[in-house]
Amino acid sequence: MTNKFDENFKRKLKEYPNQIPERLQTKIDDTLANLPEKTLRRRRNKTVISWVAAAILVIALVSIQLNPSLASSIGVPNSLINKLSLGDDFEKVANETNIMQESNGVKVSITNAIFDGYYLLVSYHAESEQPFSVTPSLFPEEAKIVYDDFESSISPSNETGEFLDKNKKAYDGMVAFPLNTETFTVSDDDIHIDRDASLVEGNQINISDLPKQFELQMKATSLGQEEAAQIKGEWQFAIRVDTKKAANNSKTVEVHKNLPELGTDVKVEKLVITPIRIHLQGVQHEESGKIEYLLEDNHGESKHWLSGSVGVGKNGTERMLSDFENNNPLMGSLKITPYKMDMNVKLTAENSTVFQPNGETKLPISESHDITISKVEVKDGKTYISYQADVPVNEYLPFILKDKNGEDHIRILEESVGSHANKDAIAVLEGNLLDGEYTIYNPNTYYFDEAFTVDLDQ
Repeated sequence: MTNKFDENFKRKLKEYPNQIPERLQTKIDDTLANLPEKTLRRRRNKTVISWVAAAILVIALVSIQLNPSLASSIGVPNSLINKLSLGDDFEKVANETNIMQESNGVKVSITNAIFDGYYLLVSYHAESEQPFSVTPSLFPEEAKIVYDDFESSISPSNETGEFLDKNKKAYDGMVAFPLNTETFTVSDDDIHIDRDASLVEGNQINISDLPKQFELQMKATSLGQEEAAQIKGEWQFAIRVDTKKAANNSKTVEVHKNLPELGTDVKVEKLVITPIRIHLQGVQHEESGKIEYLLEDNHGESKHWLSGSVGVGKNGTERMLSDFENNNPLMGSLKITPYKMDMNVKLTAENSTVFQPNGETKLPISESHDITISKVEVKDGKTYISYQADVPVNEYLPFILKDKNGEDHIRILEESVGSHANKDAIAVLEGNLLDGEYTIYNPNTYYFDEAFTVDLDQ
């Protein structure tokens, strides 16, 4: 998977130094410093902080058995469906296409556009008679949605893909565009908007208000991420996207649950259930810290967090979107548990213990719940830690190991595996951690007493 973050963010922000409010700039810096993996989306007059859990996009945390003939018939490779945790129902919101552009000896074909009302996932195939010297990732420099007389510039958040042959002459990839309400309501020509209010109000999902269809226009003059080694050329595409499929196959559940115990103005507003994702929309205030949520359905199945974004206002108001896998269309309810992650948490007896690599380790995560580590093994210079809990936990970063020199050891995101179907989750860490003395600690504060259940059949 490819994410544009950190250096690219800083470079983009420098291009628009007068358009970033000081409070928002502080929020961006704080987010980049505290999250293991992030992506910042920058548009002309629209700024939303968003981050992607690379592990979910690079490896499948759930074992999805996709019908091979189905995937091939609509132009999406099985491997990409699994990597992106799209499940078996993605075809309900798929727009099959076959548009090819050739430049500088490289053919790029757009095969599908999957749109669930928020995420627009564009799959493509790149091929060349000569082996690719770099991964031909498609990150268009210019992209916009167009309908009627409306135009709005957008940016991709991430890309994932793989070569199809050992000679590296063929590549299948998928590029993602998060399209919130602001995308469809604030045009490139609108220079009189209250940008501060738009950042918060625009970071919503309102599928019923979408135009019936729109066109994605995008242009790339290079393929690949390393600027010095990019494949030069010019590829332009215009892709028609039908939004009625998203409207007819999604469900919005109004929640409006206030959580005053968590801080100022903390509220879960709604859930949007689509064939490929569960979107949770909520608001909070910056003084409340970074509040996230865990989801568990009525069958006891946890929903893995995939990505998220937050729109930040000058007064400290924030509206966040969190995106989770949707791997069970038969679920009747969802239990929502709030938590906060703090990479700089102070170690206490309530959140840490001695790591026992040759025995069982019980890491306290609350007064009545623990993470139990039952198996630790080393393979190929890496330590594999199997763990489980009787409640949903933040598998994005469940725990951290600290050695006697004070150095933190964090799981390798791309190789770690989440729990599924009552199987243990596995955190993979660099090096041999069987030897030496380590303290294991929990960087998360779970609010199990504030958990609540939402009936999806309402």
